[in-house]
Amino acid sequence: MSLEIMMKKVTIRKLAASAVLVVGTFAASQASAVAITLPNSDFETGTLSSWSTIGSVSASASTSVTTFDNTVWSIIAAQTTMGALQSNGSSVTDIESALGIAAGTLNALNTNPNGGSLTNGSALYQAFAGLTGDTLSFAWNYVATDYIPFNDPSFAVLIGPGGSVDVLASIHGLGVPVGTSGNSGWQNYTGTLGADGNYTLAFITTNDKDQILDSWLFVDNVAGTCQPNCPPVGVPEPGSLALLGLGLVGMRLRLRKVA
Repeated sequence: MSLEIMMKKVTIRKLAASAVLVVGTFAASQASAVAITLPNSDFETGTLSSWSTIGSVSASASTSVTTFDNTVWSIIAAQTTMGALQSNGSSVTDIESALGIAAGTLNALNTNPNGGSLTNGSALYQAFAGLTGDTLSFAWNYVATDYIPFNDPSFAVLIGPGGSVDVLASIHGLGVPVGTSGNSGWQNYTGTLGADGNYTLAFITTNDKDQILDSWLFVDNVAGTCQPNCPPVGVPEPGSLALLGLGLVGMRLRLRKVA
């Protein structure tokens, strides 16, 4: 066997070994990813223990929300209790500051076709540590008591290495657009960690243009029910899903600063 042929065979073996090592490393990293369960993620303590809050937030059972035109939505927890956020009690500037988010981050995703500016709101958040690929999953339900041209968006914010901001719902902007006096129904949120590190998961709901007719955001570990005519559990329609990949102009805004 010539020296040239022998060298080629050795090279091929090295490449094959390298490929096995890469695949093995990738498989190991994938296998290590887990679904994280935060303390009191189902709120069945009947309290907000393990969570921090800003503004008007409570642990609530069935809650009836009446809109400006006297539409009544009854939102019911999966078991006995859920987190309930009403968009009053703190300025959006103070919420961003408390969470370590750059000023204007939330308003940049308030895509109100009529123009607007976020005024006040509330936040529910919890710190935790995780590894690359780990996930957190929650169910949420958004109710608007206001009407177009107001927008009143709600958000899920994953603060940490490679964190993100997702618009969950609004009256007529990004996320699930519910319309005047609308209800999103119970929807699913999943956040995936982009790197090992310390994180904070925050849910936020806000007012746009004024501070009069509040938005509501309900959070639970799994979907509850709502009456009357609760839309089915699901995710944003395809037109909204397409926005997820558009970076700064889409539903997801990457955070450049880690708190």
